[in-house]
Amino acid sequence: RMAEIKAAQVLEAENKARGHGEYRTISQDEFLPECASSSEWVAVHFFHDEFERCKIMDHHLKLVAPLHLSCKFLRIDAQKAPFFVSKLQIRTLPALLVFQDGKAVDRLTGFDKLAIDPKEPDKWHTGKLRQWLASTGAIEYTPPTEEVREEMRRMGITPRGTVWSGAKGVGSGVYYEDD
Repeated sequence: RMAEIKAAQVLEAENKARGHGEYRTISQDEFLPECASSSEWVAVHFFHDEFERCKIMDHHLKLVAPLHLSCKFLRIDAQKAPFFVSKLQIRTLPALLVFQDGKAVDRLTGFDKLAIDPKEPDKWHTGKLRQWLASTGAIEYTPPTEEVREEMRRMGITPRGTVWSGAKGVGSGVYYEDD
């Protein structure tokens, strides 16, 4: 058991050294080294500074990156990376591509599959993005069960957007909402 714990700590330290656990911007020149390097899983958000939906995706990815050290989370300005936009056939922004061992294995175009209500496509929970990333294999994630949600409500902790907050004296009072 101790060897397992030590191996997990070593892997975590190695992943952090490779840039896992943070969400950072890269240039076109950094794209290949970052995506085809020693990291097995890499998620890259192609964005445009002036697109509101890209800012929404950034918000959620900033929350997800520190929680999942198995995947490196990056962003690249689509305007400054025309070669890769063309090569990867990116036509709609935001576009989130997942790479495994340097090969693109899946992509999320816009907010497909994330919206809670199709009439309001910009409203979705971080947990939906985590579920999608887990479906690609990039991260491990299991949404909380109804039992866990009910217990949190009983304690006075309620969902507010992407965060659970509430009950005084219960932990920090802020919990990430995962549905």
